[in-house]
Amino acid sequence: MSKRIENIWLLAKMIFSAIMGRLAAAKYKPITLTYAEHDGRRLELDLYLPDDSNATCNSEPLPLIVWFHGGAWIMGSRKDIESLAIRQIERGFALASVSYSLSDKAKWPTQCLEAKAALRHLRHHAAEYGIDPELFITWGMSAGAHMACMLGASNGFKELEGDYGSSVESSSEVQAVVAWYPPTDFLSVGRDFDGLLDYYAEDSPVTKFLGESIDAAPEKAKFASPLNFVTRDAPPFFLAHGSKDPIVPLAQSELMYKKLKDVGSDVKLVIEPEYTHGDYRFNSGKTALAVEDFLDQVRVDQS
Repeated sequence: MSKRIENIWLLAKMIFSAIMGRLAAAKYKPITLTYAEHDGRRLELDLYLPDDSNATCNSEPLPLIVWFHGGAWIMGSRKDIESLAIRQIERGFALASVSYSLSDKAKWPTQCLEAKAALRHLRHHAAEYGIDPELFITWGMSAGAHMACMLGASNGFKELEGDYGSSVESSSEVQAVVAWYPPTDFLSVGRDFDGLLDYYAEDSPVTKFLGESIDAAPEKAKFASPLNFVTRDAPPFFLAHGSKDPIVPLAQSELMYKKLKDVGSDVKLVIEPEYTHGDYRFNSGKTALAVEDFLDQVRVDQS
């Protein structure tokens, strides 16, 4: 298959997945909250809560899924939520979908500082919305999975905490992570990676995200790689990746899995043969069942 056709096919799968997510979300009316203001811009998130008629457990505070959209840090919206994540609302989870600065507005680590401000804001106001402040689960795909991993791996790392927003005294700690095809270590991506993205190019999404190329700023690339923040205190991780991913090499999840295993953390990796990047099939079948089993176990362990 030529790269042009592969690009078209990949885009079609991602569009279909996005449509399915928006259709799933249409039944809910989210609460839009401003979690911080920075550089004259309002940073917002959408909070989805179960209807009493749909929630399977509404007598106790709700565990919170904090969703981060994909889009290579150059595009995307908090309205872009995978349908499996939306379906967890019916299972008694609250869901917050967070806007963060794209790379045309800000460079790393701004995105992480913003995301931690969102976590602090949500925890500070947890009682108002019936959220369990002791059970925050970050979840994302692609660039959003990078964010989800970074937030989980950097628990307590002051250099990435920042002081955005008004809830600076609250914790940004994450109790679990779900990450679909995450970039986890920019420096380990081989120059011979025969995919659709050249990580080392001057015009690559990674360069735009970092503000400099990997070659020009290897220390910054290292600082933006979740793998380098993993310690034995890491929360439970669930990783999923397709073996045919032409954007983020499967090795990125495998490296994260190994590092978490090496430090003794709880981690699960599901590899889907033949799945590509942004593949809508992650929302059903084996991966979906495994994600929900993981979420249920986290809920039990934290109770």
